[in-house]
Amino acid sequence: MNKLFVFDLDDTLIDNVHDYSEPIMGMARIIISELGSRAPHVSSIIAIEDELDLRRKSEINPLTGEPFGYSRDRFPGTLVETYRFICKKVGAKPVTAVETKLYFEGNKAFDPSQYARNIKPRAGEVLNFLRSMGNVVMICTAGDLLVQNYKLSALRSRGISFHVARVVDKKTPDVFRELAGNTSGYKLYSVGNNYKSDIEPALEVGYSGVYIPAETWETIGKMDKIKETINKDRCLELASLSDLMERYEALV
Repeated sequence: MNKLFVFDLDDTLIDNVHDYSEPIMGMARIIISELGSRAPHVSSIIAIEDELDLRRKSEINPLTGEPFGYSRDRFPGTLVETYRFICKKVGAKPVTAVETKLYFEGNKAFDPSQYARNIKPRAGEVLNFLRSMGNVVMICTAGDLLVQNYKLSALRSRGISFHVARVVDKKTPDVFRELAGNTSGYKLYSVGNNYKSDIEPALEVGYSGVYIPAETWETIGKMDKIKETINKDRCLELASLSDLMERYEALV
């Protein structure tokens, strides 16, 4: 039986989290330079940014009337909000020129030139192998449309091919149902590093899962608890993306 594979993008095919590291460190340097002895310790600045960024995902973007979510408007703005928060704490007046510098610094996280370098080792080999076996390969990713399209272009620039790519605000059972719409008779698989967002919605509409955990900063110390939630009857766990070729015959 031919198969349909719907791949996640970030941290499944392309490393993602560290894109933000340099801008965050740049933010800390700018705030320390501006506030001097009134600036918190660098570890505190980064902790404040992390807390604010997590909160802002569900806050409303006044420009769109929708939650910031994973849009590129959120992250550069978080660096500005971090600066404003610290200024308020220490009784300093925010400087517009500094805010502009911080926003520019945050936008470095979305530099398209970095995406090709971040492609997972053997990602192209895996996708091309699956296609060569007569399967359909799709990519479904949640995030900012422009940013995600840059990443998809980076895959294509390296000769990594796929049938369909879709950028969504959130992965839902309806999204996976629509992706499977023209593949009647195919065995369906969702492949991703986040069990809750990449696998669970697909299981609801008849897919099986291929879970490839990525140890990012957000999952360190939490992986054992995450793995306890896995439906092992319908989800295969792999140690790496390339294992998908070696375990291909084990897919049911």
